[in-house]
Amino acid sequence: MEDQDDQPTATDNRRRAPRRESEAAIKVSLETGSLAGRAENLSAAGVFFFSADNVRVRVEIEDGGKTTVRSGRLVRVESISDDSSGFAIEFDRA
Repeated sequence: MEDQDDQPTATDNRRRAPRRESEAAIKVSLETGSLAGRAENLSAAGVFFFSADNVRVRVEIEDGGKTTVRSGRLVRVESISDDSSGFAIEFDRA
């Protein structure tokens, strides 16, 4: 009989590649000029909408004196505080 702790949960790590801690300098350039979609909800404070368009980006990563350039798409934005946000970018497969 399996222990409950050994069974997968909805919050298990679904990442395709291992992560490592980093303090690399990042510069992201947006390649997508505009998005089209349909609003899910709208208020005086903002809008939440869906789009089939991707937010294409170009990412420059300076890490340990070496600069790497990758292309990809923005997949998540998280508001951390009034003056800070977190961004998740999925790189294009090489």
